[in-house]
Amino acid sequence: MQAPIMKGKIYVLGAGPGDPNLLTVQAVRILRAAEVILHDDSVSSKILGLIPASTQVRNVGRSDGEAAISQEKIHSLLISAAREGRHVVWLKASDPLPSAEIDEETEVLARAGVDFEVIHGAASAMGAAVGANPR
Repeated sequence: MQAPIMKGKIYVLGAGPGDPNLLTVQAVRILRAAEVILHDDSVSSKILGLIPASTQVRNVGRSDGEAAISQEKIHSLLISAAREGRHVVWLKASDPLPSAEIDEETEVLARAGVDFEVIHGAASAMGAAVGANPR
């Protein structure tokens, strides 16, 4: 008898403006359920604090478009973990609004045949509006 094949999934998740109180309920649920998280260098420590200690977390050093490791290596890490049946988050410092970068990343994931979903962590405009309203 063969062991069941575990199906992994990659979530491309935006951290929004960096305040964990502005994350959507779905974004927080995904962060807390993830088994592997790769994150940008500039994701706030408050958002990283939501991640359980049991989660494998790796800073891939992406900040201002520069990566400590290549984009191809990041894709390889994401795809390998998903193919192992793990739930993986690619946590981006900004919100993954439609852009050429997101289009390229999702195209790579689609070609690899892995299940993925782009999740908006918080609306950047909403975060800016909240941040501009001192109480």
